[in-house]
Amino acid sequence: MTEYTYDVVVIGSGASGTTVAFETRSRGLSVAIVEERSWGGTCVLRGCDPKKVLIGAAEATNFSKRLRGKGIKQAATISWTELMAFKETFVEDVPEQRLRSFQDSGIETFFGKAAFQSNNTLQVGEDILKAKNIVLATGAAPNKMKIPGNEYIQTSDDFLSLQELPDSITFIGGGYISFEFASIALAAGKEVHIIHHNSKPLKKFDPDFVAALVSLMKEEGVHFHFDTDISKVEKKADTLEISGPNSFSLRTDVIIGATGRAPNIAHLNLENAQIEYTRKGISVNKNLQTVNNPHIYACGDVAASKGAALTPVVSMEAAIVAENILGKQVAIDYPAIPSVVFTSPKLSSIGISIAEAQEQPDKYEIKSHDTTEWYTYKRTNESLALAKIITDKNTQQVKGAHFLSEEADYMINYMALLMKANLTLTDLQTVLFAYPSPASDLTALN
Repeated sequence: MTEYTYDVVVIGSGASGTTVAFETRSRGLSVAIVEERSWGGTCVLRGCDPKKVLIGAAEATNFSKRLRGKGIKQAATISWTELMAFKETFVEDVPEQRLRSFQDSGIETFFGKAAFQSNNTLQVGEDILKAKNIVLATGAAPNKMKIPGNEYIQTSDDFLSLQELPDSITFIGGGYISFEFASIALAAGKEVHIIHHNSKPLKKFDPDFVAALVSLMKEEGVHFHFDTDISKVEKKADTLEISGPNSFSLRTDVIIGATGRAPNIAHLNLENAQIEYTRKGISVNKNLQTVNNPHIYACGDVAASKGAALTPVVSMEAAIVAENILGKQVAIDYPAIPSVVFTSPKLSSIGISIAEAQEQPDKYEIKSHDTTEWYTYKRTNESLALAKIITDKNTQQVKGAHFLSEEADYMINYMALLMKANLTLTDLQTVLFAYPSPASDLTALN
């Protein structure tokens, strides 16, 4: 065995691990990074980036369908083979490029599973790494259902690698992954099912808007099976049969499990470093240090922090970790965080929820808008465009916002800027926006 010593060892080369490694190395510390799968991590290889490429094709298809008879003669159709080849151009070079960037920056790289031997020593294959600071950025992995036949249930990783899209595809789970992938498969003309164990999908979003989205997706052809549990999966000839209580049965070609993600910690031997954790991840304090080891940090999806499992949050936590390693002792302070479900139409949210606002009617005002007939949405023939803005009654500052439309991702980012600057909707009346555009609609939300 060969032994190495560093100022910082980072485990995981995704968004958070990469940020910590580059930041600390740029300040002159000796840094090593460990990866067990592919250099680059989930977001760029198996998550946000490749997913959005597929969504782009679905958006184009849906756009053309909405304008049939309004200047467009024939709706676009998706060639899955060509789309996947295009997606691959965003992914195929990432591992090599990321590895080269580490090496060019003087960050030493180790490939394999890392496991703690003590609170400052890790083993990676035949190598022993000792470090003054250790950063756990191993992310999360898809949950595996514990039912007979679970070997037939694939993951989001598998969906993003399907070389052929089957005629019938079923998603298990009522979160954003199921909804987004279902939207893609539906745009590609396939039979789509979503199975969820209760009747409240997308629970972090406004329930009125979720209900409207579900209703629209039903009209367009998605089959929803709410309040439905699954007891087993069996292979029957060329198809898969899903069974559940109350005689539930469904035959489908492919099953994608999207019932959440679990912190990727099983192989780390955390007990050897007395690192505490829960099912939500590694326990950390406000400085993102582990409970018993101030020199061991956790950030991103593997940490049981208060931050949402979103790439911008992951990067923010990583920047805080880097500053603390460099001696600044910075506590994490999360701003209002925008979140988007990239269906068609899109669903977005930031700040306090409608339920929270309704619980304090003396403090908050909810402004609801049906914007379907507004020019921005009417010109592209959107059938559903809704907005809810929550303001503080005393200051008139925006404290929350919720959108359902094809432009919901842009609108929620405008709201993020507004909330960061503590501006009011009235303040926007003096801003000149390009017209006509989604931004110019902001002045009408007052």
